[in-house]
Amino acid sequence: MYSESMENRYVIFGAGAIGIAVGGLLLRAGARVTFVARPAFAEALRQGVTLRPEDEEDILVRGDAVTRADELTPESGDIIILTVKSQATGEVIRDLSQVYDRSTCVVCLQNGIRNEAIAALKFDRVYAALVFLSAVQLKAELVMMPKGRVIAIGTYPEGVDETARRICEDLARAGFDAITSAHTMAMKWGKLVANLNNATHTIVDYWLERGMAEEEMRDLMREVREEGLRVLDAAGVAVEPPEGEPSPIPIRKSTEGLRRPPKPGNEAMEMPEEKRTLTSMLQDIYLGRRSHEAEFLNGEIVELGRKLGIPTPYNSTLLEIIDRMFDEGLRPPLYTPAELHAFVRSLAAAS
Repeated sequence: MYSESMENRYVIFGAGAIGIAVGGLLLRAGARVTFVARPAFAEALRQGVTLRPEDEEDILVRGDAVTRADELTPESGDIIILTVKSQATGEVIRDLSQVYDRSTCVVCLQNGIRNEAIAALKFDRVYAALVFLSAVQLKAELVMMPKGRVIAIGTYPEGVDETARRICEDLARAGFDAITSAHTMAMKWGKLVANLNNATHTIVDYWLERGMAEEEMRDLMREVREEGLRVLDAAGVAVEPPEGEPSPIPIRKSTEGLRRPPKPGNEAMEMPEEKRTLTSMLQDIYLGRRSHEAEFLNGEIVELGRKLGIPTPYNSTLLEIIDRMFDEGLRPPLYTPAELHAFVRSLAAAS
């Protein structure tokens, strides 16, 4: 018997690493879940995908899975959770709008800050969702969850309603640190600043823990973030909730923290593979995919900088290199952190 707050069916659209992790934990908590995934991932979900959280027993995720929106049979009260990459959102929303009516609840559990606006063109009940969840899926049948289970949800463009609260209750039962916030979009802008270095890690072929353990990489990441913050501050974009409001991403404090040297005795280089946190962009490279979401991360800073007349040598260079890597199928590393930092500095000095 489902509890009152678990009666709604969750449709996880874009069931890769994040989608399977979220949907799998909801399933374990007693929710009804349907997955929409790439064909190989959908077949794996029908057979059973192993979800391997850090310091917990494996979870077998097996459930209903389809590959397209038109294979879904809508139910009253369906809650659609989008976990596709930003570059796919437009097409997915168009397809969903041909299956569901405008009153359907759509939750944008995605990186980037354009997805909600795209969803709102076709749906009236759109929710912004910030996710801090590490998940790595380099083969269809296994998802590693090294750390992190934080989710914040609010109505778009701002606010909180009863549906947001109910979704957070379900996520909390599933094991997430889930909060509602009227300022979720500000949090997502803050996470965008952190995610600017997804490109950096992809170019140098580092997992996140290794990046935090090396001083040159920390310096490079700080420069990338600070450039982004300068542009967003000039544009008047809030990157954190108002003072006194809770936030899982204090982006200014964490950026300033990159000035400190790495902790001595860091064992990131010897970290077991199953505990490493890989950015989704680096996973896409490993899997041979030919599209990326840097345009919706670094590209936001580059475009705003262009409009405001603020140079963005770091983010422009990262975006250009990532474009080339995906266009030409180049495998990382292309540079060491020191080489990449020197390259950007030389371009900035010449401009």
